Amino acid sequence: MSGLEKIEKIDRRIVYLILIIVVAAVLLRPIGLPIPISASTKKYYDAINSLPPGSVVALGVDFDAGAIPELGPMLEATLKNLFTSDKKFVIFSLWSGGPAVSTIYLNKLKDLIESSGKKYGEDYVLLPYIAGGETAAAALAKDFKNTVKNDYYGTPVDQIPLIKNLNTANDFALLITITAGTPGVEEYLRQWVSPFGIKFCVGALGVSAPNYMPYYTSGQIYGMIQGLRGAAEYELLVGSPSIAVSSMDALSAGHIVTIVFIILGNIVFLLRKYSKKEVKS
Repeated sequence: MSGLEKIEKIDRRIVYLILIIVVAAVLLRPIGLPIPISASTKKYYDAINSLPPGSVVALGVDFDAGAIPELGPMLEATLKNLFTSDKKFVIFSLWSGGPAVSTIYLNKLKDLIESSGKKYGEDYVLLPYIAGGETAAAALAKDFKNTVKNDYYGTPVDQIPLIKNLNTANDFALLITITAGTPGVEEYLRQWVSPFGIKFCVGALGVSAPNYMPYYTSGQIYGMIQGLRGAAEYELLVGSPSIAVSSMDALSAGHIVTIVFIILGNIVFLLRKYSKKEVKS
């Protein structure tokens, strides 16, 4: 069997093995391939950093553990951005798994929180799950501090300094939701954005982002992170490349390996075809 025949008949399991090795290697040691920053991600970043010092951000963590692979990096980068800036924020959730997801990343960023000097209750607060979907969103917008009685850890909200002056959506400078679906974007648009005119940013699943583009192009959504690619862009903007950037490197490396094998296969096919014609002649 000639060399060309051996390449042509290579076991597909070897191809898969090479692909797995390359992807795993890049995940463990990212290459740092360039990632252009989209306008929607840049506006999400600017929405936070352009706020006056001491502004309060409402951060809706509206997803559960199943969406962590795609939305988790967005939340982590957003928290890093907030903790390293001079902004205050309140985390709440219209999804039952949202508070648990929030605690995962707050614990993960414990060292950053300590170094930032931010104090719980004064600079940031975590509220429990707020049931009711759109009804809950409306209640928060109209009477924020009286919608829930305690924070996630059981402390009465009237004992939390940051909450005391948060009466309606007008007391927030920015609303962010990182969401896996409903309740999420549309509910906030109807209950927060339309009645109160608050600036609104969204972190969305890649599959959901196209559904929200009409709101973005119309200006109802100011900035938007779109899927894992958008999360990687945001990590770069925040100056803290992490799992999203590594994942994009791995995806690109996997595509490169696939393209190489496609090109190699076509080259071998053409050479074999040419050699057969030579033998016949």
